[in-house]
Amino acid sequence: MSGKDSKSRDFDHLIEQNSTELTFLSAYGGLASDTADSAGIFSAVKRFLSAGGVEFSETADKLELEFGYVKIVDNGVKVHIKGKSLPLVASDLTQAGFVDGKLPVRKGSCTVTLQDWDIEQRRFIERLVEHISEI
Repeated sequence: MSGKDSKSRDFDHLIEQNSTELTFLSAYGGLASDTADSAGIFSAVKRFLSAGGVEFSETADKLELEFGYVKIVDNGVKVHIKGKSLPLVASDLTQAGFVDGKLPVRKGSCTVTLQDWDIEQRRFIERLVEHISEI
């Protein structure tokens, strides 16, 4: 075995090790992306809301909820929720997979575009639905 092979393995091991230890960085937000699978995210949100018993009317690119809407946009899926004192803080809208988040001071509504469908997005929708259902 030559020294060159050993260094190559060390470098690969270092990259592998760091990629598994740096996942906490996603808490600081992701990069905006123009390649979001909007139709896939929209379909996932629709299934998630249906499974949670949320009623909505539907068109090809929009779900109308009693408390807002979910709509396919160019860079993802825009979610707009209206409610009383929503259980959110500004950093909830800047996590990885969220862009263009807006949360007014009184927290009577929020708007954000989802560019991913992962645990953070599911939990976000779940928290809002639970909050609206309790009112």
